[in-house]
Amino acid sequence: MCRDSDGHGPILNEANHGDGRIAETVIDAISEVVGDSSTEIEPLYESIDPDALEDLFDRRPGKDVPTRVEFRHKEFSIAVEENGRVVIYDAR
Repeated sequence: MCRDSDGHGPILNEANHGDGRIAETVIDAISEVVGDSSTEIEPLYESIDPDALEDLFDRRPGKDVPTRVEFRHKEFSIAVEENGRVVIYDAR
């Protein structure tokens, strides 16, 4: 498998976070890759604290937001970027 310079496998899906919880955007992006409903995906809290993820990307004025947070969830490497872009990579 070809990996990029950051060690990621191929991009499997990309999503842009709009309203609501960023964790829901992540789960929806994963469910599109695996072809299951979001209720059948292993809970995100098995890999990262969803509330902490929300706090990190809270977009209130004056709040510092990280440029990028990456974590593994099952066979995926997931990146959440400051602009709300969610990228699902193959981590196998």
